[in-house]
Amino acid sequence: MVYGHGPNAFFAAQLAKLSPGRILLPGDGEGRNATHAAGQGWSVRSFDASAVGVEKSLALARTKKVHIEAECGDAADWEPNEEFDVVALCYLHLPKDLRPLFHRRVAQWLKPGGTLILEGFGPGQLAFQSGGPKDLSMLFTTDMLTSDFAGLNPSILTTEEVELDEGPYHQGTAEVTRVVAARPH
Repeated sequence: MVYGHGPNAFFAAQLAKLSPGRILLPGDGEGRNATHAAGQGWSVRSFDASAVGVEKSLALARTKKVHIEAECGDAADWEPNEEFDVVALCYLHLPKDLRPLFHRRVAQWLKPGGTLILEGFGPGQLAFQSGGPKDLSMLFTTDMLTSDFAGLNPSILTTEEVELDEGPYHQGTAEVTRVVAARPH
């Protein structure tokens, strides 16, 4: 598991504050966040562009004896045809021409009152060796995410330095941007 077996720490902490319902995890890779959510009582759906990642996700769910719905999908055109109580984006960095369009679609996938949880690398990450894209246009600023998710009401919107310990590819000091935001009722 390139990002470890446990969930993203920020995601897990924010999810623990919410009552279980239906959650979507786009770009969930090997399933560490999906299986964690399922273990906390959530009804989980995820997608990832990698068929190998989806297979690893389903295998991890079997190992942890939890149920998740995981499928292959491309962020450019995947549509869930349902709304969710939570959509969580953990380190899903997309090219600058796709990112704002995808983020606007994500906001629409939330039920009224639903919650977005997002953590990704900020621009200061270019100074660190703890992972992430080396393309500045793919790193998150609070202004960028405020614009992308303009219809949501943020309760957390911050960029800060943290220590990552999430598998071999996310280790050490990092700059992350974090968002928790609600879709209005």
